[in-house]
Amino acid sequence: MNSPHLSRRNMLKLMGASLALSACAPAPAAPSASAPAAAGGSEAAAPNAEAATVVLMYNTNEISQEELAAFTDEYGYAVEFLETDLTKLFASLAAGNPVDCFRIYGTNTPALAARGIPLDLTDYFNSSTIVPVDDLLPVNDLYLVEGKRYGMVKDWSPDFSIFINKKLWGEAGVEIPEATEPLHYTEWRELSPVLTKTEGDRTLVYGTDFTPNEHVLFWITTTFAEPTHLFSEDFSQVALSSNPDTLEFINFWIDWMKEGGIPSAVHPPVAGWSGQDWVQGQAAAVQWGYWFSGMATSDEVSGDDILMMRAPTWGPTYSNPCASGAGMMVTSVTKVPDAAWKMFEWFMGELPAENRAKSGWGVPGLASLVDLMPRDEPWRQHNYDMVQWEIENTAVPVIEFSPYLTPDAFKASWAKFEEPAVKGEMSVDEMIANVESEVNLAIQEGMDRVGA
Repeated sequence: MNSPHLSRRNMLKLMGASLALSACAPAPAAPSASAPAAAGGSEAAAPNAEAATVVLMYNTNEISQEELAAFTDEYGYAVEFLETDLTKLFASLAAGNPVDCFRIYGTNTPALAARGIPLDLTDYFNSSTIVPVDDLLPVNDLYLVEGKRYGMVKDWSPDFSIFINKKLWGEAGVEIPEATEPLHYTEWRELSPVLTKTEGDRTLVYGTDFTPNEHVLFWITTTFAEPTHLFSEDFSQVALSSNPDTLEFINFWIDWMKEGGIPSAVHPPVAGWSGQDWVQGQAAAVQWGYWFSGMATSDEVSGDDILMMRAPTWGPTYSNPCASGAGMMVTSVTKVPDAAWKMFEWFMGELPAENRAKSGWGVPGLASLVDLMPRDEPWRQHNYDMVQWEIENTAVPVIEFSPYLTPDAFKASWAKFEEPAVKGEMSVDEMIANVESEVNLAIQEGMDRVGA
């Protein structure tokens, strides 16, 4: 069954407020003449009337009021805090009353940079002693466009790692693999029915509860013999049907969903999402990144049950990249660029960054902070060691995305047609044709907006 194309208006909504509103935003302002001089030191210039307040848009659970108070005490800048809301963010830019620093995923950098939304922070980074360029882990290149650095990750994960519940594997009589043993997706598919436990129509344990962070196609293309992406060479079209390697994996993934071996809209996780299945002791394996360490133990899952493994393999190139890279940018029209940079630098390299590193919810963006990651229990030490292994062995740490499209737009179109394909209401070829048609329309809209 073919679904009708999205209307122009609805596709713009799916593409996010950044695409709909950025055309109304004022032209980017040039950095202040004092920007490089003010950047990088541990002491900020004395605040003045113009630079007295920094407007920060972030998630409440990722920065505490105590930390913000410490920033004001140390540097003198007051902080106006707003919960992350991209619609409000871009409306503020259009109105000329901008947010200064905001939370965003690194995979959105090409699209935002093409529209002049973020401030080029290259000179600030080059002058910094708190977040110096030579201390940035490679994942921060998610925020790099044509040699210009627009932000960095607050923390990150090799996002396609596998966590297995050793207790459930033992109960199923399946040999527990070595953490760095290469296991192909086809092997995981064969293990699905062996690890799954049912009672009548009820699923008690999902064998391979794989719902990877972000879309699996963002990652799988980096494992081909010549790592690539989902787009044509100039990023002007999505390229699925024209790429045999991508087509092969799409068919494999949809078939696996059809047989109920991995979650889908037709066969959802037991508790609604795979993380909760894991916490309840109902997932033999999940596919998440290091950040999952923050919630991996529970009353049903002890540290002794946990084994974090390398990502499964598909193509000949091993890759376990960061799929989204949550971090921070500064708006190009900020009225207080030096104060905004000080907020950025403090958030990324000082007290909040140190607290995040110690929490076990993510890997720091700075190499100098990696040793703060928790290693107080054997399973945590192992996870730390696996992150080090991934940094050394992942060949393609950054996922490339079109500057004319947001990742969410691709995912929305894919989700729309995936369910009828898994249900057998349309063929995989029809699904792909529909996705390409909608996404290419969205790309053209984006190209028109930036005059490409």
